[in-house]
Amino acid sequence: MVWAATVAHLHTKAGNHGGGIKAFESANSARYGSSKNYREIRKTDDFMYLKESQFIQLGEDAGMYNKTARKLLDERLDLRNRCGHPTGYEPGRGEVVIFIESLLRNILSGSMLNW
Repeated sequence: MVWAATVAHLHTKAGNHGGGIKAFESANSARYGSSKNYREIRKTDDFMYLKESQFIQLGEDAGMYNKTARKLLDERLDLRNRCGHPTGYEPGRGEVVIFIESLLRNILSGSMLNW
């Protein structure tokens, strides 16, 4: 649930930031424009059509956060995917606490966001 809240928070931040949609679309076009699966971003709801990993990369490309924040988000997405899919992986209590606390303190609090 913390991961879903984080993604929803970032979607909202990007959509509400003046020029956020435009910055994301510019980054999207530059990075994925030649892909056969390219889809233009015109409104906040269009973020739902991106893979979470693509959205995270575009957030850095658009200037919403820096490389360090993107790496943190990539690491948390990787852990979320290991736990959310039938891999048999079971995180320990400490890993769960770090997952939640790192997202709360760095992303949801806004401390690592430029917007």
